[in-house]
Amino acid sequence: MTAIKPTYLCAAVLFAHAGIAGAATLEERVADLENKLQHSGGNSQITFGGFIKADTIFSKYSDGEEASSAIGEDFMVPSTIPVAGEEGSGKLHMIAKQSRFWLKSVTHTPVGDVKGHIEIDFQTNGLGNERITNSYAPRIRHAYLSWDKWLFGQTWSTFFNVSALPETLDFVGAAGTVFQRQAQIRYTTGPIMLALENPSTTLYGGAENPYDDNGVPDVVLRYNLTGDWGNVSLSGMGRELAYQDNIGGQDRDESEYGYGLALAGKMMLGEMDDVRFQLNYGNAIGRYHTLNAFRSGQIEADGDIDLIDQWSAVLALRHHWNDTWRSNFAVSMSEADNPDTVAGTSNESVQSAHANLIWQVAKPLSLGGELIYAERETEAGDDGNLKRVQLTAKYAF
Repeated sequence: MTAIKPTYLCAAVLFAHAGIAGAATLEERVADLENKLQHSGGNSQITFGGFIKADTIFSKYSDGEEASSAIGEDFMVPSTIPVAGEEGSGKLHMIAKQSRFWLKSVTHTPVGDVKGHIEIDFQTNGLGNERITNSYAPRIRHAYLSWDKWLFGQTWSTFFNVSALPETLDFVGAAGTVFQRQAQIRYTTGPIMLALENPSTTLYGGAENPYDDNGVPDVVLRYNLTGDWGNVSLSGMGRELAYQDNIGGQDRDESEYGYGLALAGKMMLGEMDDVRFQLNYGNAIGRYHTLNAFRSGQIEADGDIDLIDQWSAVLALRHHWNDTWRSNFAVSMSEADNPDTVAGTSNESVQSAHANLIWQVAKPLSLGGELIYAERETEAGDDGNLKRVQLTAKYAF
Protein backbone atom coordinates (compact mmCIF):
# COMPACT_ATOMS: atom_id res chain seq x y z
CA MET A 1 0.00 0.00 0.00
CA THR A 2 1.39 3.39 -1.01
CA ALA A 3 0.38 6.89 0.09
CA ILE A 4 0.70 9.88 -2.23
CA LYS A 5 -0.50 13.44 -2.40
CA PRO A 6 -2.58 14.71 -5.33
CA THR A 7 0.16 17.22 -6.15
CA TYR A 8 2.60 14.37 -6.69
CA LEU A 9 0.22 12.73 -9.10
CA CYS A 10 -0.15 15.98 -10.97
CA ALA A 11 3.62 16.43 -10.96
CA ALA A 12 4.08 13.04 -12.57
CA VAL A 13 1.66 13.95 -15.34
CA LEU A 14 3.33 17.30 -15.88
CA PHE A 15 6.76 15.68 -15.93
CA ALA A 16 5.67 13.27 -18.62
CA HIS A 17 4.57 16.19 -20.79
CA ALA A 18 7.38 18.57 -20.01
CA GLY A 19 10.34 16.17 -20.34
CA ILE A 20 13.64 16.32 -18.50
CA ALA A 21 14.69 19.49 -20.26
CA GLY A 22 11.77 21.32 -18.74
CA ALA A 23 12.60 20.38 -15.14
CA ALA A 24 12.91 24.00 -14.01
CA THR A 25 9.56 24.85 -15.57
CA LEU A 26 8.10 21.73 -13.99
CA GLU A 27 9.12 22.86 -10.51
CA GLU A 28 7.41 26.19 -11.10
CA ARG A 29 4.26 24.47 -12.30
CA VAL A 30 4.19 22.15 -9.28
CA ALA A 31 4.72 25.10 -6.90
CA ASP A 32 1.90 26.98 -8.61
CA LEU A 33 -0.36 23.91 -8.43
CA GLU A 34 0.36 23.39 -4.72
CA ASN A 35 -0.45 27.03 -4.08
CA LYS A 36 -3.77 26.70 -5.89
CA LEU A 37 -4.63 23.52 -3.96
CA GLN A 38 -3.85 25.17 -0.65
CA HIS A 39 -6.06 28.12 -1.48
CA SER A 40 -8.88 25.84 -2.60
CA GLY A 41 -8.73 23.74 0.57
CA GLY A 42 -6.88 20.88 -1.14
CA ASN A 43 -5.80 18.67 1.75
CA SER A 44 -6.53 15.14 0.55
CA GLN A 45 -4.39 12.09 1.11
CA ILE A 46 -4.51 9.25 -1.40
CA THR A 47 -3.39 5.67 -0.92
CA PHE A 48 -3.42 2.92 -3.50
CA GLY A 49 -2.71 -0.78 -3.61
CA GLY A 50 -3.86 -4.12 -4.90
CA PHE A 51 -2.40 -7.39 -6.05
CA ILE A 52 -1.39 -9.40 -9.09
CA LYS A 53 -2.76 -12.94 -8.92
CA ALA A 54 -1.92 -15.74 -11.35
CA ASP A 55 -3.97 -18.94 -11.14
CA THR A 56 -3.44 -22.34 -12.73
CA ILE A 57 -6.59 -24.47 -12.37
CA PHE A 58 -7.19 -28.10 -13.31
CA SER A 59 -10.81 -29.26 -13.07
CA LYS A 60 -12.47 -32.64 -13.48
CA TYR A 61 -16.25 -33.09 -13.45
CA SER A 62 -18.09 -36.33 -12.71
CA ASP A 63 -20.93 -35.52 -15.14
CA GLY A 64 -19.54 -33.24 -17.81
CA GLU A 65 -16.48 -31.99 -19.63
CA GLU A 66 -16.59 -28.46 -18.23
CA ALA A 67 -18.69 -26.06 -16.18
CA SER A 68 -22.08 -25.17 -17.62
CA SER A 69 -21.03 -21.49 -17.61
CA ALA A 70 -17.55 -20.09 -18.25
CA ILE A 71 -17.48 -18.31 -14.89
CA GLY A 72 -17.44 -21.72 -13.25
CA GLU A 73 -14.01 -22.34 -14.76
CA ASP A 74 -12.57 -19.20 -13.12
CA PHE A 75 -13.80 -20.03 -9.64
CA MET A 76 -16.10 -22.54 -8.00
CA VAL A 77 -19.75 -21.61 -8.72
CA PRO A 78 -22.02 -24.40 -7.39
CA SER A 79 -24.84 -23.95 -9.89
CA THR A 80 -22.45 -24.45 -12.86
CA ILE A 81 -21.42 -27.99 -11.83
CA PRO A 82 -22.87 -30.25 -14.56
CA VAL A 83 -25.18 -33.13 -13.58
CA ALA A 84 -26.66 -36.19 -15.32
CA GLY A 85 -23.91 -36.45 -17.93
CA GLU A 86 -20.79 -38.42 -18.77
CA GLU A 87 -17.57 -38.05 -16.81
CA GLY A 88 -15.18 -35.49 -18.25
CA SER A 89 -11.50 -35.98 -18.97
CA GLY A 90 -10.30 -32.85 -17.14
CA LYS A 91 -9.49 -29.31 -18.20
CA LEU A 92 -6.58 -26.93 -17.57
CA HIS A 93 -7.33 -23.21 -17.20
CA MET A 94 -4.82 -20.39 -16.55
CA ILE A 95 -5.90 -16.83 -15.69
CA ALA A 96 -4.70 -13.54 -14.22
CA LYS A 97 -8.04 -11.73 -14.37
CA GLN A 98 -8.56 -11.80 -10.60
CA SER A 99 -5.76 -9.23 -10.20
CA ARG A 100 -7.01 -6.14 -8.41
CA PHE A 101 -6.34 -2.42 -7.93
CA TRP A 102 -7.82 -0.05 -5.35
CA LEU A 103 -7.54 3.62 -4.49
CA LYS A 104 -8.59 5.31 -1.26
CA SER A 105 -8.75 8.97 -0.31
CA VAL A 106 -9.26 11.01 2.85
CA THR A 107 -10.10 14.72 2.71
CA HIS A 108 -10.08 16.79 5.90
CA THR A 109 -12.97 19.28 6.07
CA PRO A 110 -14.47 21.53 8.76
CA VAL A 111 -17.28 18.98 9.19
CA GLY A 112 -14.99 15.98 9.52
CA ASP A 113 -13.10 13.61 7.26
CA VAL A 114 -14.69 12.55 3.98
CA LYS A 115 -13.36 9.23 2.72
CA GLY A 116 -13.62 7.48 -0.62
CA HIS A 117 -12.83 3.99 -1.84
CA ILE A 118 -12.88 2.62 -5.40
CA GLU A 119 -11.70 -0.83 -6.41
CA ILE A 120 -11.60 -2.75 -9.67
CA ASP A 121 -10.64 -6.17 -10.95
CA PHE A 122 -11.03 -7.89 -14.32
CA GLN A 123 -13.21 -10.87 -13.46
CA THR A 124 -16.30 -11.81 -15.55
CA ASN A 125 -15.95 -9.19 -18.34
CA GLY A 126 -14.25 -10.68 -21.40
CA LEU A 127 -13.21 -8.49 -24.35
CA GLY A 128 -10.99 -10.94 -26.16
CA ASN A 129 -10.54 -14.67 -26.29
CA GLU A 130 -8.00 -17.31 -25.31
CA ARG A 131 -6.69 -17.65 -28.86
CA ILE A 132 -4.70 -14.40 -28.86
CA THR A 133 -5.32 -11.55 -26.44
CA ASN A 134 -7.03 -12.91 -23.29
CA SER A 135 -8.36 -9.37 -22.73
CA TYR A 136 -10.72 -8.52 -19.89
CA ALA A 137 -12.42 -5.26 -19.01
CA PRO A 138 -12.12 -3.61 -15.60
CA ARG A 139 -15.24 -3.86 -13.43
CA ILE A 140 -16.21 -2.01 -10.29
CA ARG A 141 -16.06 -4.05 -7.10
CA HIS A 142 -16.36 -1.22 -4.59
CA ALA A 143 -17.18 2.45 -5.09
CA TYR A 144 -18.34 4.30 -1.99
CA LEU A 145 -17.84 7.38 0.15
CA SER A 146 -18.13 7.67 3.90
CA TRP A 147 -18.60 10.65 6.18
CA ASP A 148 -19.18 10.68 9.93
CA LYS A 149 -21.38 7.61 10.58
CA TRP A 150 -22.68 7.35 7.02
CA LEU A 151 -21.69 5.30 3.99
CA PHE A 152 -23.06 5.81 0.46
CA GLY A 153 -22.27 3.63 -2.56
CA GLN A 154 -21.41 0.07 -3.49
CA THR A 155 -19.59 -2.28 -1.14
CA TRP A 156 -20.14 -5.53 0.74
CA SER A 157 -23.69 -6.00 1.95
CA THR A 158 -24.14 -5.23 5.63
CA PHE A 159 -25.60 -8.73 5.88
CA PHE A 160 -22.13 -10.16 5.13
CA ASN A 161 -19.47 -10.39 7.86
CA VAL A 162 -16.42 -10.39 5.58
CA SER A 163 -14.06 -11.53 8.35
CA ALA A 164 -15.91 -14.87 8.44
CA LEU A 165 -14.97 -15.66 4.81
CA PRO A 166 -12.39 -18.49 4.75
CA GLU A 167 -8.97 -17.74 3.26
CA THR A 168 -9.08 -19.81 0.08
CA LEU A 169 -7.16 -19.55 -3.17
CA ASP A 170 -10.48 -19.92 -4.96
CA PHE A 171 -11.96 -16.49 -5.71
CA VAL A 172 -15.03 -16.95 -3.48
CA GLY A 173 -14.40 -20.14 -1.55
CA ALA A 174 -16.93 -22.08 0.52
CA ALA A 175 -20.11 -22.73 -1.43
CA GLY A 176 -22.58 -21.77 1.30
CA THR A 177 -21.07 -18.41 2.15
CA VAL A 178 -22.97 -15.15 2.11
CA PHE A 179 -21.35 -13.15 -0.69
CA GLN A 180 -22.96 -9.95 -1.87
CA ARG A 181 -21.81 -6.51 -3.02
CA GLN A 182 -24.38 -3.84 -3.87
CA ALA A 183 -25.26 -0.17 -3.62
CA GLN A 184 -26.52 0.94 -0.21
CA ILE A 185 -26.97 3.67 2.35
CA ARG A 186 -25.55 2.59 5.70
CA TYR A 187 -25.57 4.16 9.17
CA THR A 188 -23.21 2.86 11.86
CA THR A 189 -23.25 3.79 15.52
CA GLY A 190 -21.12 1.78 17.91
CA PRO A 191 -21.78 -1.94 17.36
CA ILE A 192 -25.02 -1.35 15.41
CA MET A 193 -25.26 -1.07 11.62
CA LEU A 194 -28.45 -0.22 9.73
CA ALA A 195 -28.61 -0.22 5.93
CA LEU A 196 -30.99 0.25 3.03
CA GLU A 197 -29.66 -1.79 0.11
CA ASN A 198 -30.42 -2.25 -3.56
CA PRO A 199 -33.21 -4.80 -4.13
CA SER A 200 -33.35 -7.52 -6.77
CA THR A 201 -35.69 -10.52 -7.01
CA THR A 202 -34.86 -14.03 -8.24
CA LEU A 203 -37.77 -16.44 -8.70
CA TYR A 204 -38.48 -19.82 -10.27
CA GLY A 205 -41.28 -20.12 -12.80
CA GLY A 206 -41.05 -16.66 -14.32
CA ALA A 207 -39.84 -15.13 -17.54
CA GLU A 208 -37.01 -13.11 -15.97
CA ASN A 209 -34.13 -13.76 -13.60
CA PRO A 210 -33.65 -11.46 -11.87
CA TYR A 211 -36.71 -9.23 -11.72
CA ASP A 212 -36.13 -5.53 -11.11
CA ASP A 213 -39.67 -4.60 -10.05
CA ASN A 214 -39.05 -3.90 -6.37
CA GLY A 215 -40.47 -0.72 -4.87
CA VAL A 216 -38.63 -0.76 -1.53
CA PRO A 217 -35.01 -1.44 -0.56
CA ASP A 218 -33.71 -4.45 1.30
CA VAL A 219 -33.33 -3.53 4.99
CA VAL A 220 -30.43 -4.95 7.02
CA LEU A 221 -29.79 -4.58 10.74
CA ARG A 222 -26.55 -5.94 12.21
CA TYR A 223 -25.01 -6.09 15.68
CA ASN A 224 -21.26 -6.66 16.15
CA LEU A 225 -19.32 -7.95 19.16
CA THR A 226 -15.54 -7.52 18.91
CA GLY A 227 -12.54 -8.10 21.15
CA ASP A 228 -9.06 -9.56 21.31
CA TRP A 229 -10.75 -12.96 20.99
CA GLY A 230 -12.16 -12.10 17.55
CA ASN A 231 -15.64 -11.01 16.51
CA VAL A 232 -19.22 -12.25 16.18
CA SER A 233 -22.06 -10.60 14.29
CA LEU A 234 -25.80 -11.20 14.16
CA SER A 235 -27.55 -9.86 11.06
CA GLY A 236 -31.23 -9.66 10.23
CA MET A 237 -32.61 -8.79 6.81
CA GLY A 238 -36.11 -7.97 5.59
CA ARG A 239 -36.80 -7.72 1.88
CA GLU A 240 -39.55 -7.55 -0.68
CA LEU A 241 -39.72 -10.16 -3.44
CA ALA A 242 -41.65 -8.68 -6.32
CA TYR A 243 -42.37 -9.20 -9.99
CA GLN A 244 -44.66 -7.68 -12.60
CA ASP A 245 -46.66 -9.85 -14.97
CA ASN A 246 -49.08 -9.18 -17.79
CA ILE A 247 -52.23 -11.26 -17.91
CA GLY A 248 -54.94 -10.55 -20.47
CA GLY A 249 -53.34 -7.22 -21.30
CA GLN A 250 -53.41 -6.13 -17.68
CA ASP A 251 -50.22 -5.47 -15.70
CA ARG A 252 -50.26 -7.22 -12.36
CA ASP A 253 -47.87 -6.59 -9.50
CA GLU A 254 -47.12 -9.44 -7.11
CA SER A 255 -45.00 -9.23 -3.99
CA GLU A 256 -44.20 -11.01 -0.76
CA TYR A 257 -42.04 -10.01 2.19
CA GLY A 258 -39.50 -12.36 3.71
CA TYR A 259 -36.48 -12.42 5.96
CA GLY A 260 -32.95 -13.73 6.42
CA LEU A 261 -30.76 -14.29 9.49
CA ALA A 262 -26.98 -14.69 9.67
CA LEU A 263 -24.72 -15.54 12.60
CA ALA A 264 -21.06 -15.23 11.62
CA GLY A 265 -17.65 -14.53 13.05
CA LYS A 266 -13.97 -15.26 13.51
CA MET A 267 -12.61 -16.67 16.77
CA MET A 268 -8.89 -16.46 17.48
CA LEU A 269 -6.97 -19.58 18.54
CA GLY A 270 -3.83 -18.16 20.08
CA GLU A 271 -2.05 -15.28 18.36
CA MET A 272 -2.22 -16.46 14.72
CA ASP A 273 -4.73 -19.28 14.17
CA ASP A 274 -8.49 -18.83 13.95
CA VAL A 275 -11.83 -20.51 13.36
CA ARG A 276 -14.35 -18.85 11.02
CA PHE A 277 -18.02 -19.72 10.81
CA GLN A 278 -21.35 -18.77 9.22
CA LEU A 279 -24.90 -19.95 9.91
CA ASN A 280 -27.49 -18.54 7.51
CA TYR A 281 -31.23 -19.14 7.37
CA GLY A 282 -34.36 -17.52 5.96
CA ASN A 283 -37.26 -17.66 3.54
CA ALA A 284 -35.95 -14.78 1.41
CA ILE A 285 -32.19 -15.30 1.71
CA GLY A 286 -31.95 -16.48 -1.93
CA ARG A 287 -29.33 -14.50 -3.83
CA TYR A 288 -27.49 -13.48 -0.65
CA HIS A 289 -25.86 -16.90 -0.16
CA THR A 290 -24.43 -19.82 -2.14
CA LEU A 291 -23.89 -17.52 -5.17
CA ASN A 292 -27.62 -17.60 -5.93
CA ALA A 293 -27.67 -21.38 -6.37
CA PHE A 294 -31.23 -21.18 -5.01
CA ARG A 295 -33.86 -18.61 -5.98
CA SER A 296 -35.91 -16.94 -3.30
CA GLY A 297 -39.36 -18.15 -4.33
CA GLN A 298 -41.56 -19.94 -6.83
CA ILE A 299 -44.23 -18.24 -8.96
CA GLU A 300 -47.27 -20.50 -8.60
CA ALA A 301 -49.98 -21.12 -11.18
CA ASP A 302 -52.21 -18.41 -9.68
CA GLY A 303 -49.36 -15.88 -9.82
CA ASP A 304 -48.66 -15.86 -6.09
CA ILE A 305 -45.08 -16.07 -4.81
CA ASP A 306 -44.27 -19.07 -2.62
CA LEU A 307 -41.21 -18.20 -0.52
CA ILE A 308 -38.56 -20.91 -0.10
CA ASP A 309 -36.92 -21.75 3.24
CA GLN A 310 -33.15 -22.14 2.87
CA TRP A 311 -30.10 -22.58 5.07
CA SER A 312 -26.35 -22.73 4.72
CA ALA A 313 -23.36 -23.24 7.01
CA VAL A 314 -19.62 -22.66 6.71
CA LEU A 315 -16.85 -23.77 9.07
CA ALA A 316 -13.16 -23.05 8.46
CA LEU A 317 -9.87 -23.41 10.32
CA ARG A 318 -6.73 -21.38 9.57
CA HIS A 319 -3.52 -22.84 11.02
CA HIS A 320 0.02 -21.45 10.83
CA TRP A 321 2.62 -24.23 10.72
CA ASN A 322 5.32 -21.62 11.32
CA ASP A 323 6.02 -18.00 10.42
CA THR A 324 5.99 -18.64 6.67
CA TRP A 325 3.67 -21.63 6.09
CA ARG A 326 -0.07 -21.78 6.79
CA SER A 327 -3.07 -23.87 5.79
CA ASN A 328 -6.81 -23.36 5.59
CA PHE A 329 -9.49 -26.05 5.79
CA ALA A 330 -13.11 -25.17 4.99
CA VAL A 331 -16.34 -27.18 4.68
CA SER A 332 -19.76 -25.92 3.69
CA MET A 333 -23.31 -27.15 3.16
CA SER A 334 -26.49 -25.49 1.93
CA GLU A 335 -29.99 -26.66 1.13
CA ALA A 336 -33.36 -25.36 -0.04
CA ASP A 337 -36.80 -26.69 0.93
CA ASN A 338 -38.27 -26.23 -2.53
CA PRO A 339 -42.02 -26.62 -3.15
CA ASP A 340 -43.16 -29.54 -5.31
CA THR A 341 -43.97 -27.15 -8.14
CA VAL A 342 -40.36 -26.17 -8.95
CA ALA A 343 -38.73 -27.73 -12.00
CA GLY A 344 -36.68 -30.87 -11.50
CA THR A 345 -33.57 -29.04 -12.65
CA SER A 346 -33.75 -26.66 -9.64
CA ASN A 347 -30.97 -27.05 -7.09
CA GLU A 348 -31.83 -28.84 -3.87
CA SER A 349 -28.45 -28.98 -2.10
CA VAL A 350 -24.82 -27.92 -2.48
CA GLN A 351 -21.72 -28.77 -0.48
CA SER A 352 -18.01 -28.06 -0.77
CA ALA A 353 -14.62 -28.61 0.87
CA HIS A 354 -11.32 -26.73 0.50
CA ALA A 355 -7.82 -27.50 1.80
CA ASN A 356 -4.77 -25.42 0.96
CA LEU A 357 -1.13 -24.81 1.79
CA ILE A 358 0.28 -21.29 1.43
CA TRP A 359 3.95 -20.29 1.53
CA GLN A 360 4.47 -16.64 2.50
CA VAL A 361 7.76 -16.25 0.65
CA ALA A 362 8.05 -12.59 1.65
CA LYS A 363 5.61 -10.02 2.97
CA PRO A 364 4.22 -9.16 -0.49
CA LEU A 365 4.68 -12.56 -2.17
CA SER A 366 2.78 -15.80 -1.56
CA LEU A 367 2.64 -19.12 -3.40
CA GLY A 368 0.04 -21.76 -2.72
CA GLY A 369 -1.87 -24.84 -3.75
CA GLU A 370 -5.47 -25.83 -3.01
CA LEU A 371 -7.62 -28.94 -3.34
CA ILE A 372 -11.32 -28.27 -3.96
CA TYR A 373 -14.27 -30.64 -3.93
CA ALA A 374 -17.88 -29.57 -4.53
CA GLU A 375 -21.14 -31.22 -5.50
CA ARG A 376 -24.71 -30.27 -6.21
CA GLU A 377 -27.97 -32.19 -6.37
CA THR A 378 -31.17 -31.19 -8.14
CA GLU A 379 -34.81 -31.77 -7.20
CA ALA A 380 -34.97 -34.56 -9.78
CA GLY A 381 -32.21 -36.42 -7.90
CA ASP A 382 -29.48 -35.77 -10.46
CA ASP A 383 -26.11 -34.93 -8.99
CA GLY A 384 -22.59 -34.12 -10.06
CA ASN A 385 -19.30 -33.19 -8.48
CA LEU A 386 -16.22 -31.12 -9.16
CA LYS A 387 -12.65 -32.08 -8.24
CA ARG A 388 -10.18 -29.22 -8.69
CA VAL A 389 -6.53 -28.43 -8.07
CA GLN A 390 -5.56 -24.76 -8.02
CA LEU A 391 -2.06 -23.26 -7.89
CA THR A 392 -1.70 -19.54 -7.16
CA ALA A 393 1.07 -16.96 -7.18
CA LYS A 394 0.17 -13.59 -5.64
CA TYR A 395 2.06 -10.33 -5.31
CA ALA A 396 0.35 -7.76 -3.07
CA PHE A 397 1.43 -4.12 -3.24
